[in-house]
Amino acid sequence: MAPGVLAYYLPTWAGIKSYLSEIFPSELMPVGEAPEKSAVESNDDTIKKPVYTMKKVERVAGKSFHSRWYWPFALGILTAEVVAVFAIIFVKLQRNTGIFVVLYGVLSGLCITAGYHRLWAHRAYKASKPLELFLAVFGASSIQGSIIWWVQNHRLHHRYTDTERDPYNIKRGFWYAHHGWILFRRKEEDLGYADMTDLHANKIVVWQYKYYFYICGFTSLVLPTVICGCLFGDWVGGFFWGGVARLVGVQQVTFCVNSVAHTFGTQPYSDEQTPRDNWLTGIITLGEGYHNFHHAFPNDYRNGVRWYDIDLTKWVLWLLEQTHLAFALKRFPRNEIMKGRAAMKLKNAEKYAKRVNYGTPIEELAMFTESEFVAE
Repeated sequence: MAPGVLAYYLPTWAGIKSYLSEIFPSELMPVGEAPEKSAVESNDDTIKKPVYTMKKVERVAGKSFHSRWYWPFALGILTAEVVAVFAIIFVKLQRNTGIFVVLYGVLSGLCITAGYHRLWAHRAYKASKPLELFLAVFGASSIQGSIIWWVQNHRLHHRYTDTERDPYNIKRGFWYAHHGWILFRRKEEDLGYADMTDLHANKIVVWQYKYYFYICGFTSLVLPTVICGCLFGDWVGGFFWGGVARLVGVQQVTFCVNSVAHTFGTQPYSDEQTPRDNWLTGIITLGEGYHNFHHAFPNDYRNGVRWYDIDLTKWVLWLLEQTHLAFALKRFPRNEIMKGRAAMKLKNAEKYAKRVNYGTPIEELAMFTESEFVAE
């Protein structure tokens, strides 16, 4: 009986091959319904680049346990998390290695926030080719998927926020939005469509997709191990702390934007959806925690729009603009931002006023003549 039950819950070889075929060769396929396209023309009419056909992702038949798990992602992420816990408990963290972990962790996070998110997902600014290459290479160091995969999910998130087509829909629960969405397969009917033709035509983005597993393997595990080993003689700490624990930490911080930033905080610009501003989340996510502003004005290169908002990414992008590595930084007009705040202040004032007892309206009060009033 026990072997039969175990066999039922374990993935079949056919199921594993099916999942791998989705993850590795088909990563550029946008999910959901889309028109068939076999090529995208770049801005240069003399160059025509073939890209990957956009198809509907087919659901694996059957209702067994393993058909609901995204095995390649689930096993990889959960294994990394177990190893990270092992490192925290059993592997001593040397001082120099600890400093490297913090610095390399911030660099990995910035390549996600400034690169994957604000540059490629929202096109909030333009980057020089050296900067694009740097962001693409070290953005892979936290193993959050290729640019194509990450941006596709994020554009779906903005297009279908708080609906069943939202990949990390907070209305399915805090745990699901934080971690579960990447472990479980989504149903075919829940998938949306995001236009990715701009990234399919980007040579650096397609190059990163093509060699992603080599790039992320080198930048996430090999490079930290070699640096800590050669500079500090800490090969073990370099692997467990600089590699695994660091990348898991950056992943968890990124996941907080999907969960914490949709649950805790204020809504100074709009309350039509769940995103919230939270200064503490802003600190740990390098500026991504000002999520209410971001959803209201998604193409602004800033998330923390006020000068005192702790948004490390916007400050880094401003510095890159001064050095001409980044340019054309998009800023929503100040008046439009003020209109959003004013609308919410009026809305909140109306809600507050409804809780106040103003007594009987004047038009409903009893009327007295002067003589009647004196008599009373």
